[in-house]
Amino acid sequence: MFVRRHIAAALVAGGLLLSAGSAATAAPSDDGYRAPSVVATVSDPTPAPGQSFSFTIQHTPSTPVTLTITAPASVPDSAITIAGTKSLTKTTDAAGSVTFTVTLAQAGTYTLTAVDAATGAVIATEVLAVTPTGTGGTLSSTGADALPYVLGGVTLLVVGAGALLLARHRAATR
Repeated sequence: MFVRRHIAAALVAGGLLLSAGSAATAAPSDDGYRAPSVVATVSDPTPAPGQSFSFTIQHTPSTPVTLTITAPASVPDSAITIAGTKSLTKTTDAAGSVTFTVTLAQAGTYTLTAVDAATGAVIATEVLAVTPTGTGGTLSSTGADALPYVLGGVTLLVVGAGALLLARHRAATR
C-alpha cells in the first residue's frame, strides 16, 4: 500500500520538475533578444554621454556580424560612433567572438542590433539608456528565471503536505 503512494508521489514530483524546467527556457527575456547560440554582453549598460563601451558578441566562428545602432528621433546620427560610423560589420574570430567599441555622444535610449551578415538574421538586441549621469539604463540579461522553479517547489510542498495529511487521516480512522 505504501509503495503505491511513494510511486505516485515520485511520478507527480517528476512531472512537476519537468514542466517547471521547460517553462523556464520557453521565452527569451524582455530586455533583449538572443539567438539560442549567441552570448552578447555590454561592458557598461549605463554609459554617460561621450563614454565609450564595448559590445561583445559570441557567435559562430568566422561569421560576419553587423552592428547597427538606432537612436531616438531627437538624437542626430552624428551623436553615434562605432569606429567612426553608425553601422559596422566585423568578422568573428576563430573562437566566434567579436567586439565593437561604441561611443554615444548624447543622452537617449539607443537600440543596438547585431545581425548575422551572411544570413541577415538578427542574433542579438540590446537597449541602452544613456543619461547625463551614466545611470538608469537596463542591464544585460544574465541568469535564469526562477519563478517556474519556485512555483514547482511550492506545488511539491502542497502535494506532500496533502499526502501526509491524507495518510494520517487514514491511519487514524483504522
